[in-house]
Amino acid sequence: MKTFTRLVAMLAFTFFSVGLLAQTIGIKAGYTLSDMLIETDGEILTDPLDMRSGFHFGPTFEWGINEGAGIETALLMTTKGIKVNQTETVDDMWYSASSKVNLWYLDIPVFGKLYTNVNDIKLYGMCGPYLGIGLSGKIKSENGRDMVWGPDEDDDLQRLGLGLGVGGGFEFNSFLIEFTAHFALNNIAPKANPDVTMRNRSFMFSLGYKFRK
Repeated sequence: MKTFTRLVAMLAFTFFSVGLLAQTIGIKAGYTLSDMLIETDGEILTDPLDMRSGFHFGPTFEWGINEGAGIETALLMTTKGIKVNQTETVDDMWYSASSKVNLWYLDIPVFGKLYTNVNDIKLYGMCGPYLGIGLSGKIKSENGRDMVWGPDEDDDLQRLGLGLGVGGGFEFNSFLIEFTAHFALNNIAPKANPDVTMRNRSFMFSLGYKFRK
């Protein structure tokens, strides 16, 4: 826990410094759909799993490379997780049960952006890596409890995730509308369970505004 606190403090200081150097500072918020790609013994689990609705928000920082390209990073508080719906038949009677995994992440993307102008509108595409840091979480079911982060057998998920994001949008008079998809690349299941692979996926619909320096 001390290591995690130091990591968050170091990141906060780094992004405070980054904000002072950024050419453009903005803010972004919107709707998030998330789920997990879960694989057990080589088979992808699909049937009982549904996407979870949530949201994201945070500041953005951008540097222009030239008139048509730039680099953007952000500190996005993002909800992630998954819904599990299960049904079974016992003595010709249907029984159903549902549970939710609700997670809070700090996502830090570093995206390259390419722009093109159409009349007074800037169209752009972007892609690049991101770091996801698990902050907190709850498992909501009949016996709900807090998420336990770590690599050991009694833990639920590993805290750090790495992934690739891709998206695009358009900007008009400093306002923007954007869609981004995040695909985790690393396994966040505890190392003590080598037969299970879990990766987060998120689809983000954002509205934003840029404050010009």
